[in-house]
Amino acid sequence: MAQEGGEFVPEYANFRSKLKPSSNTAILENPDKYTTSDLNKAGMGSAPTGDAPAPKAAAPKAAGPPPPKTAAAPPPANGAGGPPPPAGGPPPPPPGPPPPPPPGASGGGDCQEDAAAALFKNINELGADGVRAGLKKATKGPVNQEAPKVAPKAAPKLGTKAAPPAAKPPKCALVGKKWEIEYQNNEHELVVEVTDMKHTVYIFKCNKTTIQVKGKCNSIVVDNCVKTAVVFENALSQAEIVNSKDIQMQCTGNAPAINMDNCTAVTYYMSAESVESAHIITAKCAAINIIRPKPDDPDDILETPIPEQFLTTFKNGQWVTEMVSHDD
Repeated sequence: MAQEGGEFVPEYANFRSKLKPSSNTAILENPDKYTTSDLNKAGMGSAPTGDAPAPKAAAPKAAGPPPPKTAAAPPPANGAGGPPPPAGGPPPPPPGPPPPPPPGASGGGDCQEDAAAALFKNINELGADGVRAGLKKATKGPVNQEAPKVAPKAAPKLGTKAAPPAAKPPKCALVGKKWEIEYQNNEHELVVEVTDMKHTVYIFKCNKTTIQVKGKCNSIVVDNCVKTAVVFENALSQAEIVNSKDIQMQCTGNAPAINMDNCTAVTYYMSAESVESAHIITAKCAAINIIRPKPDDPDDILETPIPEQFLTTFKNGQWVTEMVSHDD
């Protein structure tokens, strides 16, 4: 027993934190029966080091009766809340890992070996020809020797050209207020007498034909004709040529407007009476010529081509379109 600050402290107080409940139960239950030498023998004492100070001499015991003994408090669970270990000694080592299970505990290796043995046993039971029993034997020679021959396809016959549509009968009749002149071919003496100025003349699908229109009509239309010539006297509204080629038209009287759309190689003969008042509109046309008599010589003519090329430029803040002239 040592005396510190007027109190008696058991000599084993410094080793209480290192005691293990599992192996030192007897020491914890009767701490007064064991001394420092007993604790050192049990391996729970602090090893002396060279730097540790020499132990102090024990103080002389006071005379009189000894103080009452106090029961030692049990150590806290898992070392929580207990006094820290002494500075001179190392902490106890952590517990080691649990031992591995025995090799035959899982039993997986035996199952795999049994499955492999059963598989090879089934293969051996089939015999030498059992494995190849379902295979077809190959024969020598070309692979497709026994294949059925494919019948050659007959070459497609060259289709004959479609027959041209049957020629429709020519027509020249007054239907209501419209003269219908259609499907005329190689006619050069066709004359139409217009008796009412409300009548119109419609010429359609004529080829190599010359048509003369006498009297005053409302309008004249030449549609989808080739190499056709038309001579008329007067048209109150307009003379129109559409979708035609190699057309010649002559006005002996007056026609205020001439419209041409999608035409090629058209020659229009204009009378001196309609030169000052007529206007010509063309769209998608090529090789258009206007012929009129000369002012100083009526027996002579003056030919003027309609421009086909145009130049558009930006001038004075606006776009300006002008015809392209190739004159030197």
